[in-house]
Amino acid sequence: MMKKCLLILSFISICSFSQAQYNNWYFSFSMGGSWPNSTFANSLNSDKLSGYAQKGFTLVIDATYPLNDHWGLKGMTLINTNTIDNDGMQKLLTARVPSVISVNDPSKFSYTSNPWMWNALLGGPVFTLNLGRFYWDLQLLGGLNLTYLPQQKLQYNDPANKWYYLDKNATTMNSSFGLLAGTAFRFPISQQLNLKLGLDYYISDATISYQQTRISQQADGAITDVLGSASYKIPLRMITGTIGFVYYLN
Repeated sequence: MMKKCLLILSFISICSFSQAQYNNWYFSFSMGGSWPNSTFANSLNSDKLSGYAQKGFTLVIDATYPLNDHWGLKGMTLINTNTIDNDGMQKLLTARVPSVISVNDPSKFSYTSNPWMWNALLGGPVFTLNLGRFYWDLQLLGGLNLTYLPQQKLQYNDPANKWYYLDKNATTMNSSFGLLAGTAFRFPISQQLNLKLGLDYYISDATISYQQTRISQQADGAITDVLGSASYKIPLRMITGTIGFVYYLN
């Protein structure tokens, strides 16, 4: 089963070369919006599961190989990005500044971050009902999720001091298992082209590691003191709605 899923995923990227060999395949391209769900959408400094995620954009490329009139195997590439509640994230980083750091002027804090982003390669079964004027698909897919972390960074730098404080993400990305359950409606436009409306629920997780340091300026260089570090896992929960087109090879 795993070999079949990997084979399907590889065909997504080379489908233009495989059309002549597999004329019963169909593939689609869709895009739309994504809405964070559960604690992933929270902005609570007291809750480590908060993801500070806001609504974003999703893009889906998938290919399906029908096994019979109802069942098929699908491979999917999912690309998703969500902006961050920067005010909430900055408050979190500011609140966890160690007590050994003397903050005399809060205006000396500077903050930067990137959006949440992840790519997923998924595969699994799809069940289709032919309802005359349209097709109704039900799918359950699982696979590899690669999360690009927000890279949030808080710095306190007061020229009156001979040191500056830095709280930053210690990792760039991590991998995890992703699971997608969803449904789609395909409306025929022509013999080889359908309009597609999709609604999916995606779950995964991401581990964020951060480190807090104080860099002291010395006559012969700089000394870095590690003041704290931690790692915690944030559940990724996302509802996506997409619209796109399906192309049949025969």
